[in-house]
Amino acid sequence: MGTRLREIVKKTVVDTETKGGKKIKRKSLSGKGKLTAKIIDKLTVYYGLAIRCHSDSVKNMKNAIWTTFFHYSSTDENPQHEKCPSGADSWCEWQKAAAANALDSFKHTYCALPKDVLDAIKPIYEDLSKDALLERCVGGFTQNNNESLNQLIWKISPKHLSGTSVVVEIAAYVAASVFNEGSFALLTFMQDMKISSGSSAHDWARSTDSTRISRAEQEAERQTKEGRIRRRQEQKDALDIIDDSNILYGPGIDDSV
Repeated sequence: MGTRLREIVKKTVVDTETKGGKKIKRKSLSGKGKLTAKIIDKLTVYYGLAIRCHSDSVKNMKNAIWTTFFHYSSTDENPQHEKCPSGADSWCEWQKAAAANALDSFKHTYCALPKDVLDAIKPIYEDLSKDALLERCVGGFTQNNNESLNQLIWKISPKHLSGTSVVVEIAAYVAASVFNEGSFALLTFMQDMKISSGSSAHDWARSTDSTRISRAEQEAERQTKEGRIRRRQEQKDALDIIDDSNILYGPGIDDSV
């Protein structure tokens, strides 16, 4: 989402103007009230949260994704908050006002994105909310384990070296064993092949597995949600996302733009 939004800003140019003898390109989608870096960061994070917080259902994910789009399309004259959660506890101020029967005096506290911006980003939302894509996100799983296993297979049987299907099959078996059981699986293979191994081989297997586990734990810690939130806040100084135990989700959580 972030990449697509930034690309469309770069590619969409109205014309050029001259300042100080230099020609400067004017971009129609950037600037105050449009697709600023802060808005792009918000839309990107809300898209990710919509998937993570509704990973049990494609329908719920799709609805949450489009909630952001319509929320930021809303004006006092044309509110579009039907997809926002209703009730007095909603993060959507319009829905709160509706629950309190106060819509007559309600005013949006943020500016809706202009029509040219909405027209430009709508195809992006359509692409990134397709059922085929969201179905791969159901359950909140990742491809990390699969990629790790593939990396082991191709380390044993490199892609740049020609090999028969038998070689690749053997590499897959060995990789699966090492992936699940660690380096001691190699010693088991050696034992079955009547190849003796001494204490040095056992020390190597133990050291290799220990190093791998240590690196995995460090990476897992680095990738925790708290770590991602902390880095995002330090780098962008924009969003207010709280910890795992109480995720505050919604495109209206930070409308001071």
